[in-house]
Amino acid sequence: MELAKTAAVPEEGKAVSGRSPLPKNKIFTKQNVICWIIVSVPLLAFLVFNGFTIIFSILSMFGDMEANRLDTLKWNNFANFLRIGEDIGTIWQSIKVTLVLTLAQFTSLMIAIIIAAFLSQDVKGTRFFQTLYFIPYVCSSVAVSIMWMVIFGWNGGLNSLLGTDIDWLNNMENPSTLTWAIFISVIWQAPGYGIVMYCSAFKSINPALYEAAELDGANAFQKFWYITLPGISTITFFLVLAGITAGLTTFDAARIMAPLSWDGYAGPENAGLALMYYIYIEGVQFGNMGYASILSWILFIVMMIPSVYLIRKRILSLEDL
Repeated sequence: MELAKTAAVPEEGKAVSGRSPLPKNKIFTKQNVICWIIVSVPLLAFLVFNGFTIIFSILSMFGDMEANRLDTLKWNNFANFLRIGEDIGTIWQSIKVTLVLTLAQFTSLMIAIIIAAFLSQDVKGTRFFQTLYFIPYVCSSVAVSIMWMVIFGWNGGLNSLLGTDIDWLNNMENPSTLTWAIFISVIWQAPGYGIVMYCSAFKSINPALYEAAELDGANAFQKFWYITLPGISTITFFLVLAGITAGLTTFDAARIMAPLSWDGYAGPENAGLALMYYIYIEGVQFGNMGYASILSWILFIVMMIPSVYLIRKRILSLEDL
């Protein structure tokens, strides 16, 4: 018996007779090589088209240039960074305007959920309404901004409708009307994309979940809160990140509705000075590319903080499943 047991035990490092050894992990498999080639295409494009500009922005922060030419770059003893302390009021104003315009993206997201929930109830002509709501999204943002600039103008449609005589875009008594005018123009254009995405997401939810909820006595709000919202969480996560990016980089509407005045203000008390618009003013119109690069990195930090937080929270929630 002992001999039989001894013979049955395989020698160390050898496979049991009749069984193939476990495959070793290989890095350079055909599948891995193909995946790396596919991934390297957008990565290489990013390095070619954006890598130089990133290096250029970092170098320009520490010097002055003539006509934004890199060969004229000269060290300026951190003058661009010292200017931040002198210009902190304008920077903070641009951040506040940008955050308000970012809220417009979240407001449009809520509008998109409501409209998509209505259209998902087998409403007659659903595709027609989806197309109708999507039209503003595909329209040129410049054309949309010009349209709303005419509406909010002194001789525009809003004054004719209300019977008032207010220049909403240059209201010195209440400068914030300019910010809210840009806010409304963003809300009018933004929801179309979210509506189409949510209409598709609603169709992917299993109808059996709603039937089971009805048997348990759940009302419409409970079904929406406990079934619909979790079912569209992936789309919502994507749209929130896209909304943050779109809101923090708002430019066209601010540029059109708040043109730079002769004294260097974007509307009364810089009420239309979004951070992206401020970067354009400093870097392109005034030629201060070094200072504009610093503002760009500030925008990058402001954009990355909520994005990284949401992505990390999403990953942790997926790991808990």
